[in-house]
Amino acid sequence: MSVRTMRLSRILEYLRCPICMGDLDFVERDDTNKSIICTKCGEKYYVYGKIIDLLPEAFVRGSDLRWMKYYDRIAKDYYRLFHRIIPILTLGGEGRIRKRWINRLGLRKGDCTLDVATGTGRNIPYLVKKVGSRGLVFGIDISFVMLQYAVRYAEKWENVILIRANASHLPFPDNTFSAVFHVGGINTFEEKELAIKEMVRVAKTGARIIVIDEGLDPKLRNTRRGKKLIASNTLYASMPPIKEFRRYTQNVRVEWHILFNRLIPIWPYYVLQAEK
Repeated sequence: MSVRTMRLSRILEYLRCPICMGDLDFVERDDTNKSIICTKCGEKYYVYGKIIDLLPEAFVRGSDLRWMKYYDRIAKDYYRLFHRIIPILTLGGEGRIRKRWINRLGLRKGDCTLDVATGTGRNIPYLVKKVGSRGLVFGIDISFVMLQYAVRYAEKWENVILIRANASHLPFPDNTFSAVFHVGGINTFEEKELAIKEMVRVAKTGARIIVIDEGLDPKLRNTRRGKKLIASNTLYASMPPIKEFRRYTQNVRVEWHILFNRLIPIWPYYVLQAEK
């Protein structure tokens, strides 16, 4: 058995069919090991290089479909913006902020963590640093093209696994991850509450779940600057899903921030932290 096959065999231990939660295995007599099958319902999935595609067509609809097409279309520009332009505009501040977010997850060396809506993989280097070479970082996203830009991290670190999946139908067993992290996306999810339930389901008891997305502090919304920000992007009027998280988690708290600062507002956002 090749090293690649051994690695994929190990990865399959952490994965489940998103349709029925059945175990996954290689398709019999498939020497390339580029296709896998659910041993329970028979659904077949494919492996494209470093990306494991576990997204049935039926799980992409409504706003999820619209945003998937959007991110497929703008992936190249998105990569340039978040990996090159914003780090320069914020004088490295954006990277330091991501590091602070991830420090709050409480990860340790050897942990297994999940980055929901990983996109082009902007969070991955920070997560890898926290879990070390013995840990695992799973990144899922609905956009295949966005994941293609994250492949460079899976090629650099063997413990980075990229999965195409819907956040509302996570292909993992219960109680898998030491922490669950999500930046950008939940405001537009087709099944927001189901996605929250899924994040909680796959987290271990006591694990921290951190969700970050666009949203302007309510105290600033009626100010002149606040009105201009919301007019520039209606998603800035979004509110964090506090009620939903309180149904399924504990110790829920929310903070409001603006990247880079109040004088040069680039991205107003909320940070919601909870524990399973």
